[in-house]
Amino acid sequence: MIKNILFGADGSAHGHIARDYAMDLALRLDAQLAAVHVVDSRMLDVPLIAPQSGVLAWNPRVFDGLQETLRARGEEILTESRERAKEAGISLTTFLEFGPPAQVLLDIQAKTELLVLGRQGNYTGSSPEFTGSTMGRVIRRASRPCLITPDRFEPVSRIMVSTDGSPTATRALHEAVELANGLKTPLIILAVAERGDELDQAQKNAVEAHSLARAHECAAATLTAVGPPGPLLLEKAAETGCDLIALGSHGHGWIVSRLMGSVAAHVICRATIPVLLVH
Repeated sequence: MIKNILFGADGSAHGHIARDYAMDLALRLDAQLAAVHVVDSRMLDVPLIAPQSGVLAWNPRVFDGLQETLRARGEEILTESRERAKEAGISLTTFLEFGPPAQVLLDIQAKTELLVLGRQGNYTGSSPEFTGSTMGRVIRRASRPCLITPDRFEPVSRIMVSTDGSPTATRALHEAVELANGLKTPLIILAVAERGDELDQAQKNAVEAHSLARAHECAAATLTAVGPPGPLLLEKAAETGCDLIALGSHGHGWIVSRLMGSVAAHVICRATIPVLLVH
């Protein structure tokens, strides 16, 4: 059962949605909640270039002023989060950190069991792709489950989990079963065969996953389908009214060094509901 939740607070609209999901889950799971705001240290890099080049030379007062401004802004964001949590009856622990955001989040993940991230931040464009984004860097390397939130909040009432028999899919199934039990929501298990001749194996995966869910007294049903896994996950989640998708970060045939182009990337980029990514 998830009992420690951490969310990234950056003051963006998507960051607020991540906060809302984290708070809702903390209340429903009776979990401890923490927020971290990271002051991007790269914004404090000042070039040491001569004035005649057209770029201002190093000025300690400018550096100190910028650092203090960024710190103050971070404190404001965390204060707002604490106030929202207090209104909801939640005790919130906050952290203000300096450094590259992705690395700080990866370092601090040891403090939690679930990391909640907005799909986009203050400096992310509207493209659904996330190569090079803080969220993309974190989910590629995280060891903790990551919940990537969409652009609006809806309480989770039904969960879909994808299974293909791989180790990460099995871990995702365990997380989904515990989450469904904790939230008292039904679980839909989807096993996809990319080709017709793989349908028997998909059905076997579904039966095994269902047995595991029932062993944990989870209210679960199974579906099997033939086709591309990413689009089918989104399609079946919509058809069954699921408002959270859980899946392993990679399954069979995964190229470890890349996330883009994978089933996980397809779902994260295009989902309009939160995605729980398990490594």
